[in-house]
Order: sequence, then C-alpha cells, then structure tokens
Amino acid sequence: MVDLIRDSLAGKVAVILGVGPGQGISTVRMFINFGAKVAIVSRNGNTFGLVESSTIKAYKADCTNPDELQKLRERIVSDYGGIDVVCNNVGVWRQPKGEFEDPAEMEEMFRINVMSMYNSIRIFSESMKNKGGAFVNIGASKNIFRGNSVSYTVSKSAVEELTRKSAETLRKYNIRVNAVLPGGVNKEDNYYKVFPFNYTKLSETVQLEPIEIAMVTTFLASEMATGITGQSITVDRGMSAKA
Repeated sequence: MVDLIRDSLAGKVAVILGVGPGQGISTVRMFINFGAKVAIVSRNGNTFGLVESSTIKAYKADCTNPDELQKLRERIVSDYGGIDVVCNNVGVWRQPKGEFEDPAEMEEMFRINVMSMYNSIRIFSESMKNKGGAFVNIGASKNIFRGNSVSYTVSKSAVEELTRKSAETLRKYNIRVNAVLPGGVNKEDNYYKVFPFNYTKLSETVQLEPIEIAMVTTFLASEMATGITGQSITVDRGMSAKA
C-alpha cells in the first residue's frame, strides 16, 4: 500500500498551507517521503530546517487574504507548472473567555478557521479543473469540543459542511475534497522519532502524534482514495470509546 501511495504522489505538486512545527511540517515531510514536489506556505516563509531545492520551496503568505492567495497560486504554478494537491492546515485555537465571546472574536476565529479554507478551495481549484486533484482540509474531532469556546467549535464544525459542499461543487472537475478531524495533537516536531510507526500504544493515550495526521492526509490526497470525496474522517485515537 505504501508503494502504491508513492506511485500515486511521486512528481505531483502538493501545496501545504499553514505550515508550523508539529502537524504542518510533518505533513510536508510525509509528502516529500512519497516523492511529491512540495510548496511550504506559512506567514513567515519558514523552511523549518528543510533545504529548498527544485522540489521543495517555501512561500510567505497570509492565507486569510484572498489577494495574497491569488498571487501565491500564480507563483506556485509558475515555479512548478501546476498544482495537484492542496492541504488546508490553517487554523487557530484560543483559550475560552467566559460563556460567550465578543462578536469580533467570533468573526476573527471564523475568518481564520473557515474563510482561509474557503478562499483556498475557491482560488486553487481554478488551476486544477483541467486535470483534477485533491483538497484535504484539517478540522477537529467533535470529541474535543467539550470545554472549548463557542467560536472554536462552531468554526471547526463549519469545516465539515464546507468540505461536503465543495466536494459536490468540484466533482464534475474530478477534484476531490475531504477533511481530517484530529483530536488532541502533540505540538512537537518529532517526525523522525516516530517515523514510520513508533507510536505510543492506543491503550495508553488518546494524544496523537503529528505524523498520524500526516499519514491520513497523504492517503486522502493519493489515488488510493479515489473513491472518497466529501467525507470528514475523525482521527482521535478513539476518544469517544475511551473508558
């Protein structure tokens, strides 16, 4: 199966938006491992220790800004010749502030967690309509909603419907749209410590390693998942089944 995913992704252009230490950079490394050309996108243009080359390039962009996303798309297409996969990893969590937050905070959370993905799908899909492709959105497991803010849970819930509706809209172009809904994820950049399957046992913790999300993401982006679109897959080590 690993070889089939590599055969599917080798030489493809994957754009990873919202890259940071942990989940984002683990996803970048996973795509590189499967032979993809990768565009690393963050607000500061950080390479996170990776060396830029003909197949690895870092870009600086604010993914909540449609104009910047438009320019980013044009730069990536110019550098790589096209786009095959987009992973929407942009998102923010904030400590809850009372029962109901100020409306401005709700709007800000929605702008980052939802509108960044909406604009990404809208803008990048224009470069994928001729040959098809795949989007993978990163939402959140409902099993971590309890105790979190209204703005966080509502914005992350919206990712599921955005995924479903976008898949419906783009199906005629052979563009698939799916989502991964993680539970609690370790924030450390420990890819090489865990790779490939050096996980803590399922019975011991529900805390995910970033690589666990990266593996599901690359699967959904590959042709192994050709029959999957419009789906939101929960990856939280069975939080709801925890005794």
